Amino acid sequence: MAELTAKQQQQIASLGNRLSDAKIAKKLGLDQSAVKAFRRQQQQAGRQKRERVFKIIMLATPVLFFLIFELVLRAGNYGGNLALFTPSELVRGYLQINDNVGRRYFSTIGVTPEASKDLMRAVKAPNSYRIFVLGESTTAGYPYMYNGSMSKMLYQRLRDYFPEREIEVVNLAMPAINSFALLDLTEEALAQQPDALIIYCGHNEFYGALGVASTESLGRWRGMINLYLDLQQLKIMLFLRDQLAALKKALAPTSSADGKAHTTLMEQMVGDEQIEYGGEKYNRARAFFKANLMEIINAGKAKGVDVLLANLVSNERDLAPFETMYDPATDRPAFERTLQRGQKLASEGNMTEALALYDSLEQIDATPAALHFLKGRGLEALGRFEEARSAYAKARDLDGLRFRASADFNAAIQEVAQATGAVLVDMQQAFAQASPQGLIGKNLMLEHVHPTLEGYFIMGRELCEAMHAHGMIETIWDARRSRPDSVYWQERGVTALDEEVAAIRLEVLMNNWPFTPKERSIPFRYQPKSYLQKLAYAMWQREESWEKVHVLLAEDFEKTGQYELAIKEYEALILQTPHNSSPYIRAGLLYAHVQDFDRALDRLLKSIALEPSADACKVVGAILVSRQQPDKGVPYLQKALQLAPNDGQTLYNLAGAYMMLGQTENARAVIAQLEKLSPGNAKIEQLKQQLKG
Repeated sequence: MAELTAKQQQQIASLGNRLSDAKIAKKLGLDQSAVKAFRRQQQQAGRQKRERVFKIIMLATPVLFFLIFELVLRAGNYGGNLALFTPSELVRGYLQINDNVGRRYFSTIGVTPEASKDLMRAVKAPNSYRIFVLGESTTAGYPYMYNGSMSKMLYQRLRDYFPEREIEVVNLAMPAINSFALLDLTEEALAQQPDALIIYCGHNEFYGALGVASTESLGRWRGMINLYLDLQQLKIMLFLRDQLAALKKALAPTSSADGKAHTTLMEQMVGDEQIEYGGEKYNRARAFFKANLMEIINAGKAKGVDVLLANLVSNERDLAPFETMYDPATDRPAFERTLQRGQKLASEGNMTEALALYDSLEQIDATPAALHFLKGRGLEALGRFEEARSAYAKARDLDGLRFRASADFNAAIQEVAQATGAVLVDMQQAFAQASPQGLIGKNLMLEHVHPTLEGYFIMGRELCEAMHAHGMIETIWDARRSRPDSVYWQERGVTALDEEVAAIRLEVLMNNWPFTPKERSIPFRYQPKSYLQKLAYAMWQREESWEKVHVLLAEDFEKTGQYELAIKEYEALILQTPHNSSPYIRAGLLYAHVQDFDRALDRLLKSIALEPSADACKVVGAILVSRQQPDKGVPYLQKALQLAPNDGQTLYNLAGAYMMLGQTENARAVIAQLEKLSPGNAKIEQLKQQLKG
């Protein structure tokens, strides 16, 4: 059979839809079998092509569906904006931490942890130094937050050391998160060109969002957890996550009406109340923690960012273990009876006998955390403080309910610091040195892991000293610019209002599990007895903002003549909202009222630098004129007149300043303006007489 030419193939193809094989062969003078074979081949090729197209369509349809669905969800802004930073609503040209960013990590319980209100420039200034602080609730400053955090305590010191530079300390910490969230935020944080990262993290590795024993846990594989976080950039992933959470909630057993509505976030996050020391979950949490820290720090180092990594502190002396676990082979009732006998001996003052009994129990089963805690109590009572410290630490490490990081996690922190070159900040040693006999307890800790204000103050100081020791910001720090600790403590920016809010938060926490048995936990009731308490309660309920309640309290103090207390509120506002001119003005005017003119000048000049106002310019001008500096005072008085042309006091002061400078014509013109505003005024007549004289 002869081979068909290309032309013949084209002719057959063109005639194929109209003629049979025989007629085509006859018309073209070809062998019928050749025509038939070619047409069969052509039909087979057509079928294969259609099959390929069908497969492509079948594969593309779900992709196209998801693409369209993603576009629809984006058009509707499903889930909102979960970026780390958003443009500030208050200060143009600045970024703020997105209030909703925490929603990335909580799908099951549907909470949004509170983020700080710190601001930073959208475009980093050339001479600035930017620090991001990463961590959990302790790093956020719980229960004080705001000016009560270690980051604010650090900022106060750094701004003194480097007044000519813009220091930005931005706290990215949030309650109930852990190292997975920190790693998830790292790329966005590094995109903002920080000069340094400060990391204080580790207590939430079990029960923080995505922790191995958390109600928000995603399983055993670190890579899958991080992939899940990466995929949340897709709206469709958020949609699927929310649907699964809703389904899980619908299928969950209905909770009884036993007051569960008031459970704390701490209680809601716990998925496993008993985690064995050295067990599979324990080791997995430590491995995840170490790997996440390594990845965060290496990412920072690759960008040339300095990293400070602090180890962890917790209440060892004054917090008994939450959950005591036993070896399965132990006769628990007999063990507990003997333990109670030891407690009775200790209560009767027979401490040596009690310790001997505890030692014998340890030979039977060294697992129970309560045993080591009681042993620590006995050793402390006998003045054997080093042994007591070791026993308390062991009690913490063996506590089955893992709200406090064990010594293994501090060891992991040290290993990571050594491997990456991060600066290790030894918070544990600093707290021990500040504690009686080196036993960290309620002297510096409020409950299990959150420090007192003094504790946060120590943390801020230690961070500053570590930065100084390692030549961060600048190689040489001018020690003359630093002030005594007592001054920083006095100016810490935490007022009685903040402490009342903290007391409310703490009471709610301590009245719930695990500090109070679940069956004894009752809803929180608070009856404000003063205006301050009313404002504190409104803030705790999130009915009013932190800024608003401090302004309202300051205004109330002003009305009642409590000027020093009003100033303290405004100073707290200045520390927390340094880009807002209002608290500078109000503080400056009150300083002038109480005749503290140095501070009045400082605050009012800073307010003018942010936003010139008639009141600030008027008072600055008046102070300078009263100090025999009319040449410096006149520009401020002139500016005040531009902003408030008919202010009699400004005109009066300006007239006096012109007279001091010998500018009689200018003085005469201003006096003429004054006469129009207030004809027959005795003070104006005095000015006129002085001008004539």
